[in-house]
Amino acid sequence: MRLGRDAQPHGSNSAALLVAIASALSLPGIGAALDRVSLETALSEARAANARLPLPALEMSIASEKETEARAERWLKVAVEGDFVYAPYPGYSPALTNLGNARLQAVVRQPVYAGGALKAGVARARAGAEAAQARYRMVEKDLELEVRSRFSEVLEATAEVEIRRAGLEQLDTYRSSLRSRQASGQGVSADLLKTEVRYALEEATLSETEQRRDEARLSLNDLMGRDPTAPLELEPLPPPEPPSAPNVLAWRSAPEISAAEAAARSAEADEKIAQAERRPHLLLTADAGFWTADTTSLGTSFWDRLWRTGGYSIGLAFVWPIWDNGAARARVTQARLGLESARLALEVERRGARLEWEKARAIQARLYRQIEILSRAEPDARDSYLDAESRYRGGTGTALDVLEAHGASVDAAVRRADAIARYRVAEAVAERWGTP
Repeated sequence: MRLGRDAQPHGSNSAALLVAIASALSLPGIGAALDRVSLETALSEARAANARLPLPALEMSIASEKETEARAERWLKVAVEGDFVYAPYPGYSPALTNLGNARLQAVVRQPVYAGGALKAGVARARAGAEAAQARYRMVEKDLELEVRSRFSEVLEATAEVEIRRAGLEQLDTYRSSLRSRQASGQGVSADLLKTEVRYALEEATLSETEQRRDEARLSLNDLMGRDPTAPLELEPLPPPEPPSAPNVLAWRSAPEISAAEAAARSAEADEKIAQAERRPHLLLTADAGFWTADTTSLGTSFWDRLWRTGGYSIGLAFVWPIWDNGAARARVTQARLGLESARLALEVERRGARLEWEKARAIQARLYRQIEILSRAEPDARDSYLDAESRYRGGTGTALDVLEAHGASVDAAVRRADAIARYRVAEAVAERWGTP
């Protein structure tokens, strides 16, 4: 009976504890702080919150409307036109003014031949739209690279904090054993002093690492549009995989190259438009409506005459510039030089994109090799520390051996975490310059 009475309160306390935990997790802020943010979530939130993306997106819309305008310039235009001239005698000669006139017409104009300028205008507008899309992608990819870099930096700093805290715990255990031996009368004062110095240095390094982690967290929160000071827990990334066989031409799809290619096509269109100025132009016009003379009296007879004078006309305008003191030739030369400049800029972008991509791929390969080496060295360094401490306890080792082995153990783990983070950044850079 006594056991039953004791068990009942124990069960009640357990149930109360579970209820308290569930209530705490359901509170706003606490539950949110426990949610882990994946890389995909971070990228999505950064795209939605970034203040730089709307500007190139607006440029894309403007460029699209310019292309629509350029296409419309090739087709006929319809307008309603009219005028009313009141010129009573003797203001001007009746032979010139015909006593005024009134006109109300529907006018149609259709370009027949413009020397290739209209077609080139469409090509220029299309190139402008493609360049705007490429500029938008450049801003978006730069944002993605920044988010991936900050994400990896937070993960690396967090891993290093955990490594150094574990190392401090090991060092504290070792320090406690030294204090016990000193209290028992053993001459380990010098060893304890060295350990105290190493412990203080490790604490300072841990503080620096925590500061670096907090700075990376602030930056990542800001990129995601969150409160920079809000807590942030990230979803771990999968272990690095060996770099895959690269497509040697992957760098050609970089948006910088796409933008430069579009600029070159736009410059080609500018040259064609400039050359078209020196060619003949034909414009077909047609109109239908009312056109009458003598507006000096606006009585009933005027309106009767206006409605009776309905008609139509068809015209063909021909223009061929012959001489303009070299202005058209100068514009052609300017356009040709602009095209040459655009082609040179394209080559510069191609070489720059290939260089960045090749460097990232080389860094990936080298860092993956480092990760493999450090992955093997890390457990060996940890075992070496345990062995050195054991030998010191047995009287066959020195405190310097223990501290050196401890430093090597921590350094191997930290360098591995750093290599993984740098590998992920290099992977992000390769994707930045190797994808459309």
